[in-house]
Amino acid sequence: MRSVPLLLTLALLAACAPKEEKPAAETAPPPPPYAAFAGTWATATTIEGVKDPVQATLTITADGAGSSMSLEGRPNIALTLSMSGDSLIATSAEYESVLRKGVMVTTRSANVMQGDMMMGSMEATYKTPAGPELVKGTSESKRAP
Repeated sequence: MRSVPLLLTLALLAACAPKEEKPAAETAPPPPPYAAFAGTWATATTIEGVKDPVQATLTITADGAGSSMSLEGRPNIALTLSMSGDSLIATSAEYESVLRKGVMVTTRSANVMQGDMMMGSMEATYKTPAGPELVKGTSESKRAP
């Protein structure tokens, strides 16, 4: 009969004992948020009402810093990246449109990985004298070798 209180006391002490924590060195850090998308991508964007796709090169860094979009004969355009679920969201800095001379535009795309490709949707917001004009499209990107 005396052994029951002793066993209960031992169980209570074991339950209250401090838990052993793993040293920080043993915990692997999570991968950078954009690591799966990191690299150079050849991108073709089909825009509503435009016959030929717009060609661009995207450069995505694993940490997102310094990511950019380049269009032939133009300086690089900075991209701001974020993640939403499994989608990479890329928002461009404002630049002069390749389709509308003298009109400034920003783009926002949402892309998902499909093997060695990215597929997604795109919205371009043109800064027109009548106010902002939104145009939609789709994009397909192949990872450059």
